[in-house]
Amino acid sequence: MLRLAYGINLLILVPVCATMLLARDGGLRAIFGTDVNGDAPAIRLMILSMWLAILMASAVGLVWPRPFWPVLVIQILYKTLWLAMFAWPAWRAGQAVPWGIAGSFIFIVLVWPLILWMVRPWQAPL
Repeated sequence: MLRLAYGINLLILVPVCATMLLARDGGLRAIFGTDVNGDAPAIRLMILSMWLAILMASAVGLVWPRPFWPVLVIQILYKTLWLAMFAWPAWRAGQAVPWGIAGSFIFIVLVWPLILWMVRPWQAPL
């Protein structure tokens, strides 16, 4: 089950990271659906660095799934915070929300805890 989560991470993050690396505007419009303010290069590199780290950890997690389960917890935490602090308030205020990324975040926030609960990797020996 953990390998399924890591595999889904790879399916989502390979095209996202490739877009961010190869697109002329850094891919922010394609990913977030809107322009990002003047700090776009710094924001793009920060987001890209985090997502590349999760991508690499997920690739290793396919081989050694149990030691890398905290990567899934980190995803649950930061995606929940983003949804609660940005997407939900923007949606309630009638502002545009990047539903492509929000949808993938919602999926992960709902599914990864179920996978972790079913596998309970913290209880098994490494």
